[in-house]
Amino acid sequence: MYLSFEKWHGNGNDFIIINSIENELKITKNKIIKISDRNTGIGFDQLIKIDLPTKPNQNFFIRFFNADGSEAGMCLNGIRCAAKYIWNNSFAPIGAVNFQTKTKNIICEPKANNMIQVNVDSPDKIMHKSLHNKLKNKFVDNFFISNIGNNHLCIKMKSIKKVCLNEIYENLERIVKELDMNVSIFKKNGNSIDIRTYENGVGETLSCGSAALCVASYFLKDKLLKIKSIGGELVFKKNKNGILMTGPASFIYKGNIND
Repeated sequence: MYLSFEKWHGNGNDFIIINSIENELKITKNKIIKISDRNTGIGFDQLIKIDLPTKPNQNFFIRFFNADGSEAGMCLNGIRCAAKYIWNNSFAPIGAVNFQTKTKNIICEPKANNMIQVNVDSPDKIMHKSLHNKLKNKFVDNFFISNIGNNHLCIKMKSIKKVCLNEIYENLERIVKELDMNVSIFKKNGNSIDIRTYENGVGETLSCGSAALCVASYFLKDKLLKIKSIGGELVFKKNKNGILMTGPASFIYKGNIND
């Protein structure tokens, strides 16, 4: 039996997308781990599963699974790819799509130059005294913690290019894993910010949309703000309902998995 998929990426953050709309597909943790391997499988940061919604006024229910089989609450690079996948396969007209996810409802709209705009709530800042004290005991000083469907520890640094992000994560792993927290390091450069992110269940990715949103929201005022990762650029601006994020979604190839 073959399982059809398409592979997509958003600024290098790569996904396989599986259609579970007509027939419910059960994807096991072991199966995800097997096919996510970049040497013996397809290789991806996350698997995206598209289902029918379970709540009223939503068009689709989108679920995100990390390469280690764990489920993520949100992926803003992935949801842009899911939107483009849906339009390309004529599951919905090209226009605004209202997505149900595990944690939030998100609206995606097509924009010029093959870009996709995501309308999302502003992240919640997490103030937890004991957690902050634990982090400071690990010599992490200039940081904040936000939640946008998943938790992000965002650490401001003077330089991020030559820093070993894996070592930073390993130093904090016992603290951050307990709260399923991703770790980002960033440097502010005027009206743009450079960022790198280590995602739980994945490792360092070329881009992380939800981490970029958390950092952008901390500095966002009236002007556009650009967040630059290794994989590319995302643009953020405020609106009356929260924050608008604009970025690309690119098709790579389609295929079948021997199930």
